[in-house]
Amino acid sequence: QSQSQASSSISLSVIQTDAAINPGNSGGALLDGDGNLIGINVAILSAGGSTTEAGNIGVGFAVPANLAERVAQELIDNGKATHGLLGAMVSDAAADASSSTVGALISDVTAGGAAEAAGLQAGDVITEFNGVRITDATDLTAQVRFLAGGAKAELSFVRDGKASTATVELGTL
Repeated sequence: QSQSQASSSISLSVIQTDAAINPGNSGGALLDGDGNLIGINVAILSAGGSTTEAGNIGVGFAVPANLAERVAQELIDNGKATHGLLGAMVSDAAADASSSTVGALISDVTAGGAAEAAGLQAGDVITEFNGVRITDATDLTAQVRFLAGGAKAELSFVRDGKASTATVELGTL
């Protein structure tokens, strides 16, 4: 399966933190108050300019530990890691004037893809994915990418004003 990318951004589910993460020391452990690993620091939000001028403004991001563990185990077992693929083009439902539902609006379903196999159609609005409320296309993409290719997920969607659920077996990105 192939999927065209509309942009070069990557959507992942991350933990926002105020831990001091400065250029050159990302990749460290994010611990809770009891010393338990909860994430791996991966990015900072800077004030702009060069990294030597900007630095940390108090906002950092970490990949959740359970995602890092899944990816590490896939690398150990298979030499490569996978991420889920829904097989649908989505946009923010709130941006569509005809939609009164908050979520990720399916604009197109890839023939033979996971969304089609689960019975999803263009015009459906996904409102929940594996128990996580979906507010826009970025939310959905992050939740799908969190899972490995081939994983099963439960989702809720609205079609023609009626709420439904479906189980989807994700493709592999």
